[in-house]
Amino acid sequence: MELLAHLQDKEGATEEVMVVDLDNLTCVSAVVSNVSQWGCQLRSDKISELRKNIAIRVGNNTRMTKAQILAVKGETGAVVFPKNEQSVIDKRRERRNNVSIPVKITDKEGITEVSGTIVDAGQNGCRIAAKGLSEFPDQVILHVPRFDRPVIGEFAWRNATSGGLRLNWTADSNDDQNEDEDDGAEIRANV
Repeated sequence: MELLAHLQDKEGATEEVMVVDLDNLTCVSAVVSNVSQWGCQLRSDKISELRKNIAIRVGNNTRMTKAQILAVKGETGAVVFPKNEQSVIDKRRERRNNVSIPVKITDKEGITEVSGTIVDAGQNGCRIAAKGLSEFPDQVILHVPRFDRPVIGEFAWRNATSGGLRLNWTADSNDDQNEDEDDGAEIRANV
């Protein structure tokens, strides 16, 4: 917000800014106005291309102000400056879908196995609810009953009852890299 402080509470004050969508990496030019400590208004003919999490760049500054779009009407967007700026950024590259898919997690040797549930999923990752994930190495094999073959996953994080995994659709769980990549596309379409 400090980068927009010179416009704060000044009726009619506007400035051209660059807005970067942190969800889809779209960049649009806009005019900022009605700046307060809580938020501002953005006007752009491309405002509808922006999602929720954004960063606003003023002039040639190398820093940006984090913000969230609350609503869009026509060419105008209502924006808030979040209290906890860290929560604005979703570090994932994609959106996740809430799901409930049973899964068995094993190490590559098949010695350790636990059952769990995939609770959210996207093309490149998922979150699993299961106990005992700390017993596994960083790389595991996911066995989903409706998939034709297992999928390799690598833990990005984990705790006692859940874990986040990056999925490698093209790797073969038997280290055989000769699988047809079309199989991976078919599996990804099912998630």
